[in-house]
Amino acid sequence: MGGVGKTTLLTQINNKFSKLGGGFDVVIWVVVSKNATVHKIQKSIGEKLGLVGKNWDEKNKNQRALDIHNVLRRKKFVLLLDDIWEKVELKVIGVPYPSGENGCKVAFTTRSKEVCGRMGVDNPMEISCLDTGNAWDLLKKKVGENTLGSHPDIPQLARKVSEKCCGLPLALNVIGETMSFKRTIQEWRHATEVLTSATDFSGMEDEILPILKYSYDSLNGEDAKSCFLYCSLFPEDFEIRKEMLIEYWICEGFIKEKQGREKAFNQGYDILGTLVRSSLLLEGAKDKDVVSMHDVVREMALWIFSDLGKHKERCIVQAGIGLDELPEVENWRAVKRMSLMNNNFEKILGSPECVEL
Repeated sequence: MGGVGKTTLLTQINNKFSKLGGGFDVVIWVVVSKNATVHKIQKSIGEKLGLVGKNWDEKNKNQRALDIHNVLRRKKFVLLLDDIWEKVELKVIGVPYPSGENGCKVAFTTRSKEVCGRMGVDNPMEISCLDTGNAWDLLKKKVGENTLGSHPDIPQLARKVSEKCCGLPLALNVIGETMSFKRTIQEWRHATEVLTSATDFSGMEDEILPILKYSYDSLNGEDAKSCFLYCSLFPEDFEIRKEMLIEYWICEGFIKEKQGREKAFNQGYDILGTLVRSSLLLEGAKDKDVVSMHDVVREMALWIFSDLGKHKERCIVQAGIGLDELPEVENWRAVKRMSLMNNNFEKILGSPECVEL
């Protein structure tokens, strides 16, 4: 399920291979995600192999596949594919099939057992939620000893909060970071009441969302909430440059520029800091000037945008999925937000009536 730690585990494997080598010539990491195209996957591999340039970008997918194959067939490689939603045809991409003879490896993460079957995996490893003891250890680490020790009854309530997260690492991280600022017994009682009223979940993403929403509800002020929701308009796994994001927030009116540009940017960075500390945004591992959203947190933001799923056409986000024409919309008058960035539009026909957009 989403948020259980698949990407974290694959990252650890990537880091270990990158440091130790393990007898491999090259380690390639590709974030695939929903609606991935052959072009996107080839581009990520081509960048790692030093193939990308103007001439290479203009080639068709068959020519790029041949270039990738010609490089990799002479190397012992590890290919790590994160978050695949359908079968990735290695031959079409240009990746030689791993075998005992060439010693190459392909590993991937997915939410789907069916995808494992289609990819020909003999022995898939299911990542389970944490047991009660490890879940409590993770929440304790995120909340911190100072907060846990600020009232004698908080540890008991914190255990209840941990149980409500059902061992899901993403929920434990996000809720733990949020609770680390709360040092009164009343705040902890309120948190347990809210989380108890949230839908108990047993594995479905839409049942996780009400629990994660507590962290969104705990954000201080409508400006911070609007800034957070805005980040879901970018494509999945998109790395957003902090300065550009603050520019957007100012243009949207979430941050008022009348106080002066420097103060407006300071406020923007303050909001970013709050969102990162709450684990609602992830700071780049190598580039601290970018942020991104975990895909389940992004689902939660879009769910909130759509009035908790009641009005799905209120917010339409189909960013970076290779569209050539406008998506079908039944009721344009209901649409308040629409993001179609990073697609392949050349022209938009018609003039739908969008009174709210």
